[in-house]
Amino acid sequence: MKFAICNETFVDWPLDRALAMAAECGYTGIEFAPFTLGSDIRGISPSGRADIRRLATGAGLQVVGLHWLLAKTEGLHLTSPDPATRRRTAEYLGDLARLCRDLGGWAMVFGSPQQRNLLPGVSREQARDYAVEVFTACLPVFEETGTTLAVEPLAPGDSNFLTTAAEAVEVIDLVGSPHCRLHLDCRAMSSEPTPIPS
Repeated sequence: MKFAICNETFVDWPLDRALAMAAECGYTGIEFAPFTLGSDIRGISPSGRADIRRLATGAGLQVVGLHWLLAKTEGLHLTSPDPATRRRTAEYLGDLARLCRDLGGWAMVFGSPQQRNLLPGVSREQARDYAVEVFTACLPVFEETGTTLAVEPLAPGDSNFLTTAAEAVEVIDLVGSPHCRLHLDCRAMSSEPTPIPS
């Protein structure tokens, strides 16, 4: 079994030091939280992306992908009733897929509780349909970049939307693509009545 860790664990450490520590602790993979790489990932140049990738491989780590996809962003929301907000969110997820590829990764874990929570007046069914719309709009970029969106159910204490594996699978099945899969988190699974092995 291989283990990866998110660079966000190391808070504000210089990236080279964080990567070296991850390797020293026995991790073989690294996952990046986009907000740790800059205030706007779209401003990271091709050479900057190559430098980050070199730092990771130089530390002996494989870049797995991205996590905390929408954290610390503004004007983005997966289940917003506003079509322009959903369109911007889909475009940004596409930008993240390109970043993920450029860094050498393939998985994009979609947790982002604050940017997926139900907004006032939005039903669970509407939110599901909005989420499917956003994720489906991203599929051409996911296919082009060879990336996979990993939908992460979160415990009810963290989010009020997609709080069970079954709810996440429903969205994934409606998207209907191998580029949209399930990510299981032990903490979230422990909040469900179904035993974790099941």
